[in-house]
Amino acid sequence: MNHEGMPEGLPPPPFERLRERLIDEARAREQAGETPAAAALRAIVEEWWTEQDIWNARVREVLGVHHEINNALVGVRGNAQLMLMNSAGLAPGVRERLEVVLRESGRIQEATARLRDLKTVLGSPVPRPRAA
Repeated sequence: MNHEGMPEGLPPPPFERLRERLIDEARAREQAGETPAAAALRAIVEEWWTEQDIWNARVREVLGVHHEINNALVGVRGNAQLMLMNSAGLAPGVRERLEVVLRESGRIQEATARLRDLKTVLGSPVPRPRAA
């Protein structure tokens, strides 16, 4: 794993390459005798890096919600589908309400798919969804 739990084999995130370039610049300034400028640059880079780590942890937490929402949604959709297949789904008004549940849960499912796609782009492994 590379920076903050990113899978091996993926290129480093752009911010990691930027950090390396900035640290190289700080070293070059040190070697050129610009010690105060190098120290200031290094302090800024390390402060930014710490903030980036905090941001990345929050992003991973938000993206982790995808899995939790999707798991709950499987139960909601499955139960609504089962109710539609038995006599309870035939009661007046019930069928229409269950169809609303299925339609709206489909919208939620589409939104969680976009989160899943975002997780893939960011290099986070995506668990396989369970069947409804």
